[in-house]
Amino acid sequence: MNPGVMPQIQNMVVLMLENRSFDAVLGWLHGGGAAPHVVPEGSAPAPDGIPADAQNAYHDRVLRPSHGTARCKDPWRVPRWDPYEPFTHVEKQLYADGDGHVPGGDVWAGTPRMSGFAWDYAELYDADAEVMGAYSAAELPVLYGLAEGFAVSDRWFASVPTQTDPNRAFSLAGTSLGKEDNSQIDAHTFAATPTLFNVLGDAGFPWAIYYQYKGPFSESGEASCYTAHLLPKVSAAPNGAVRPYADLLEALEGGAPMPRFCYVEPYWGGGAGSLLTDDFIGIQGNDYHPPAWVGPAEVDLLTLYETLVKGPHWPHTLLVILFDEHGGTWDHVPPTTTVAPDGHVGASGFRFERLGVRVPAILVSPFIQAGTVFRAPAGSAQDFDHTSLIATVLRWAGLDPKTAGLGARVAQAPTFEGVLSREARTDVPRITVPPSFAGQGGGRGTLHVGAGNTRTMDGPTEQSIDVRVFRAASEAADDAESLGATMRGWLGRL
Repeated sequence: MNPGVMPQIQNMVVLMLENRSFDAVLGWLHGGGAAPHVVPEGSAPAPDGIPADAQNAYHDRVLRPSHGTARCKDPWRVPRWDPYEPFTHVEKQLYADGDGHVPGGDVWAGTPRMSGFAWDYAELYDADAEVMGAYSAAELPVLYGLAEGFAVSDRWFASVPTQTDPNRAFSLAGTSLGKEDNSQIDAHTFAATPTLFNVLGDAGFPWAIYYQYKGPFSESGEASCYTAHLLPKVSAAPNGAVRPYADLLEALEGGAPMPRFCYVEPYWGGGAGSLLTDDFIGIQGNDYHPPAWVGPAEVDLLTLYETLVKGPHWPHTLLVILFDEHGGTWDHVPPTTTVAPDGHVGASGFRFERLGVRVPAILVSPFIQAGTVFRAPAGSAQDFDHTSLIATVLRWAGLDPKTAGLGARVAQAPTFEGVLSREARTDVPRITVPPSFAGQGGGRGTLHVGAGNTRTMDGPTEQSIDVRVFRAASEAADDAESLGATMRGWLGRL
């Protein structure tokens, strides 16, 4: 391998979270004022947060984001029903007007209006449109603290305007093979698709995937890794392993040798809110997935950060925090155009030449200047998207993204090594969360099946829920009550 970029970084840890737009969780960044440092130099001095005139409409109602979620019925569970995230709904969110009208013709060829989020949400849920809720720094002290204490991009987009599985495939394989929705993907879809782990492993670069959810992804009922299930070729990648998340925390704390590239799955959560009782039915995770509570996610992200900065690996480690897609939550910045990764065309005719909705991307390292806001380098062919992660990791490993065999999007993706300096800073931002955050929703791993009926999912057990089946049922359920009935049927004794 050739010498790579970021030689000061020996280990990279990537945490891919779930289903929040930039505006939804970082829209009030730096108080709306200028950032202390921007990359590249000469780019906009202030982060592109929520503008003063931001709004969506639902028929004759004009709906605007507020500074924080205190006005919402449950401020820590906003929106309190899971917004829609499949491809056709994202099309409505980006292009529809306040009456739900979408332009005719080749919709995706035009610049998105970003005016249909409230309509798409309120049509079936609530005209108060909590989908436009925007958390403040006081409500999400960890996300804001890391973003303002280190570096955040306000021009990082999901790779495709749809939901989790296609975007996670893009983030590690550079393509979704033309799949527009989770429902089009099964355990065999990407069986022959090479991944970042295969390219790294073949080059002798050590890697690991760390999983947290303890439910099954296999017929054996044993806990296993969703990433390895989604992308089966990972199992053939040399020089790596799939491990429980506790192994990573132990290595960060004690200083045991770590793989160079570490990819972290969250503890999967999500579900549905009841239209009748406002009860939550689902799994309380730590992935920020609505409509579960955000507190446990903040606590567990803080634990990862504190374990890293207090341990011996901190002086040479880069932590990357991403969100796979916006999950239907509102953002005001229109996704820009890009290059198709390959020749696949979606079932709707989508050519994968427009990015998905903007999402947070945070970089944490002693080599990052506090208060940095970063965008793609000058002259880049496109904005950052998840393939920028692949391209940057490859360059760091001394490999060429153009010849890695992971598609045309990876080959041209802008990279973010320019955000890091050569000199390490000595200060470490201190971040705290209220004690009540950890117990929100019963704490990470609590299963809610309605009417206050909960249990802790310590799995794997005979009653653990396969999160693929759970997510599919959540998306297909007409209401929370039907989802609760389905879940009680799975669990048998509840």
